[in-house]
Parts: sequence; C-alpha cells; structure tokens
Amino acid sequence: MKSYYLSTLLLIFIFIGCTDDDFLNEPPLDRITESDVWNDKALMDTYFFQIYENMPWDYLKDFGGGAGGGAHRDALSDIARSTYSWTPATNSFRPGNWGTSNNSWPLDWWGYFNLWKINYSIENIEKAPNNVLTEEERNNRLGEMYYLRAFCYFEMVKRYGGVPIILEAQNPDITPQEELFPPRNTEKEVYDQILADVQTAFEILPDNWPSQEGRATKWAAKSLESRAALYAASIAKYGSLQLDGLVGLPSSEAQTYYQISLNASQTIILESGHSLFIQYPDPTENYTRLFLDESDDETIFKKIWIPFEKGHSYDLRNVPYSYRLDWGSSMSPTKQFVDSYEVLSSGLLPSEPGSGYDETNPWENRDPRLKATIITNNDVFQGAPVEIWYGTERDGNIDTGNGTGIGKDGLGVHPDATKTGFYVRKYLEDGSNPLFIPQYYSGQDCIIFRLGEIYLNAAEAAIELGNEGLARDYIQPVRERAGLTQNLRLEPFSGNELRDRIRNERKLELAFEDHRYWDVRRWRIAEEALSIQVEGVRTLRVITPSGEETFIYETFDAEENPMNFFERHYYMPIGQDRRNNNDKLIENPGY
Repeated sequence: MKSYYLSTLLLIFIFIGCTDDDFLNEPPLDRITESDVWNDKALMDTYFFQIYENMPWDYLKDFGGGAGGGAHRDALSDIARSTYSWTPATNSFRPGNWGTSNNSWPLDWWGYFNLWKINYSIENIEKAPNNVLTEEERNNRLGEMYYLRAFCYFEMVKRYGGVPIILEAQNPDITPQEELFPPRNTEKEVYDQILADVQTAFEILPDNWPSQEGRATKWAAKSLESRAALYAASIAKYGSLQLDGLVGLPSSEAQTYYQISLNASQTIILESGHSLFIQYPDPTENYTRLFLDESDDETIFKKIWIPFEKGHSYDLRNVPYSYRLDWGSSMSPTKQFVDSYEVLSSGLLPSEPGSGYDETNPWENRDPRLKATIITNNDVFQGAPVEIWYGTERDGNIDTGNGTGIGKDGLGVHPDATKTGFYVRKYLEDGSNPLFIPQYYSGQDCIIFRLGEIYLNAAEAAIELGNEGLARDYIQPVRERAGLTQNLRLEPFSGNELRDRIRNERKLELAFEDHRYWDVRRWRIAEEALSIQVEGVRTLRVITPSGEETFIYETFDAEENPMNFFERHYYMPIGQDRRNNNDKLIENPGY
C-alpha cells in the first residue's frame, strides 16, 4: 500500500479546490495561518510530508540536479561509472578534480533548512491542543521529528564531519547573533546527538503506521542507530583526529560505537518482526523481486513512489540502449565490480586459486545475485537478449558496422550505450515485452533500510569486536538467501581476511543502494579503492563455419581518466559561500 503518499496527494487536493462535503470546512490555501496548521492534524501531516520530501536519501532519482547524467551516487564509486563523459561526476568528481568551489555538489547537502522545519515542528507539536492530538499521536509525530533530525545530521556528518548542532527553531528577530551563526561542533558530538535523537525516537515511535507506509517507525530509528554507530566506530578506528576533533573521532571510542551498532542490529533481528525476503525458489529471481515487489517483510523504511502519478525516472535512465525511450544506460558497471562475485561451485573469487572460474563462460556458475544486479552479454531483458558485442567475426573478418556486426546494445553502437560492456539490472522493471516507461513514470520504492543491511552491520561490528563466530552467524543468512552453497560461513577466512570478505559481501548485497561510496570512505580505504583505472569487457561475437555462435571476451580500460581519491576527500569542503555567511565555520583539511 502506498497510502501515505496517496493521502498526502488528497491533502494537496484540498488546497486546489474540492467540493466533497467532508472537506468544505478546510480553509483555502491563501487563508491558512500558522495557527491553522498546528490546530489541524491533517495540515500538520502535510507540513511533515514536505520535510520527508526534502531529505537526501532517495538514490533512485538523479543526484545533484543531473550531475550524474541519470546515474545515482554509486556511479561515484568503483562499482560503476556514469555513461556520459560530459557530467561533472565523470569529468571532475571521479578524477578527483574538486574542491571548495567546483564540482563537489553531486554530493553536497547542507540540511539546515530542513532542520529549522524539524525544530519548529517539535516546538509546535509539544504545544498542540489535546483535542487536536492524542498523547499517542503527539508522541508518534515527535518521534518522526527526532528521527528526521537525526537523519539530517547523519547526512551532514558523513559528508563534512562536525557541523553546528542547532536544536531549536532560530528566529533572526530574537535569537542572539552568536547563536544564529554558531561554530562547528566536533564530529563526535554530532554522532552522539544522532544517537541520542534516535533513542528518543525509538521510545515513542510506533511499530508501524497502519495504512500509511513511508513514515518513520521505531525500527527505522533503530536501523539508523545501527548504521550511524557503525560509521562512527569505523571512523574512530581507521581515521584520525584533526582540527581538534572537528573531523575524526577518538580511537578509544571505536569499541563503544561498534557495540552500540551491534546491540541495535541484534534488537532489530530479534524483536522487530522483519525477516529476509524469501518468496521465490530461484535465488536470482528472489533477489530481483526484492526490489520490485510492493510488499515484503524485509524492508524497514523506504521512500514511496507512485507510478504514473508521482514517479521517478530510474527505468528511463538505466535500461539498456536499445530498450530506451530517451537517455538510457546511464550507469555502466565496472569489471572490477563484476569480478567481486564468487564462483558458485567453489565459494571463491574468480582470481583465487582453485575457484573453477571459466574464462570462456565468465558469467556462468557465479553468485546468483550477479545476474539479478548486472546485465551481461546475451542476457534476456524484457523478453529479448541484450546484445553487448562490439563486432562479429566471420571467416576471419571482423564487422563492427551498425546493423550488421555490432550488437544492438554493444560497445560503440552509440555514445549513450554502455561504456564497460555491462548494464545495470537491479531495480529495473522487467517483463515479457519492452516496457518503454516514460520520464517520472517509474514507481519502484526506494529502500532506505532493510534487514539484509542490518545483518551485514551486525557481522561487521562483530568481527571488529573480535567475535568471529558471531560475525559468521550474521553473514550466513545473507549468503544462504543469496543462493550461495559454498563457504556459507566464510570458513576459510579469519582475522582481516574475514573482515575483508564481510566487506565484499556488503558490496554485493547492497550494490546500487547508495552504500559503496560511503563505505570505502569510512573504512579509510578510498585512496586505494577509488584510485583505479576502471576496466570493462569487450565482447566479440564469432560465427564459426558451421554457423555456431561463440564469444570471446577481453579486458580493456573503460574510462579515459583514472579515478583519483585524495586524503582530503574523506571530507567534503564546507565551501567558501557558507564560510562567507558564517566566519566561524572552519574549512576542512586540504581545502
């Protein structure tokens, strides 16, 4: 059910004119006062809806106002590149050519406009008359605001480190000047404020909102605690303190934060009632449908989209080239990412001795999630094979002509086609025929928290706390659900090797869900992981004298400029414009 958004659309309908008798007493838009809002539960909820809408958590729509050319934030990581060379994501951000005044904006988000609305709402919810809100309704809405406030600060702290903590709705007419323009708090203080707010939210939010999906629940709050504490812990362990703590956390705090994350994850797993999505016998189909089916017990919190009414353009932007209405194939997955999927029969990576990897059939006998996440050559999509070959060889001659030798989705068929030899499948609507979904008509909901992540959070926290057995307990259900049959508990590995395999599991399970870029930053391995020459696979179709079709695969450099990530990029710049507005804001190191 998508009734939260539907009910909100009905509320908006009130404002543009309605003759239904139930709505006759609602004031016209131009006559709504502040008092009206806080004395009417429906108007109040409409105001809250605007806060939800302004959150930066939705990764299915274009980021940065088109900075990614239709791709989302995982195209800033090592798992994919933007297909389009003209985008700031490709020509500035990935090569590392960004700073205080240029092209950091694909990720930029300074959430104080939303925070003012949240603090303002908290103050007014507390004062709302009892005949407008029952005690339960008041607590539920306060819980939403504390959750949203924590999320705002989380989105900023993971970008900038410490930022000013403001917990009241400032009024320029009466708020003292020094409070209007406060200095930055330390990164630790911000994380501690996040954890305090999510604890408050957890205590007063409901388990669910009957018929109102998309609103924060207590389990969404506990999920944010699980994720935020894990971020704080890894930054404390692997990062360094700078600027008197404005960036970085004390290493002595790492174990405390890991334990907070583990405790939160265990509470969700044991008490929330959520379970891993296992509805289809084929593991590839099951993983595919997790992101397309409307109802499931795994999703904890998501952004609701309504097809044809209030939709996004993920399908339009990311279908393979020949299936497009416009644009299409905006993200090209990298060979490095594809090589991260294990060989199914061995539970080993293709590069590891004894893996059983077959270079002549490289995409077969692999982790079932591969074909649910990536479209490889000749895979069927929307009822037809995706032809990614760059040319056809007959009798020793290679034909690369359009319509004769090159595949309809192949490298070089058009500037908008794949740049790596792969396409994204995850989250794309499929069917027996091409769907040709127009702009803003896609309705797949954007999952923000799901139980799969919580298991991975628990496994990571456990291994960092030195409890390998517990880490294996939490990684096993994710691998079993994925359809893996070997090394389900990652038995051959221990210590840092086990930690790295748990990290790899996270890369695969959460691919294209806006985790990878942030993960390699918090682990402080981005200088290696995001400083690479992106590779792809060129596929040549060969027609033998007997008419048999075979394929030859070769690796090639798939991006003109190598990716570069420098130490300063672990934090984004505060920026000169903000510092001009508030001279107490100290710039981050290296800018």
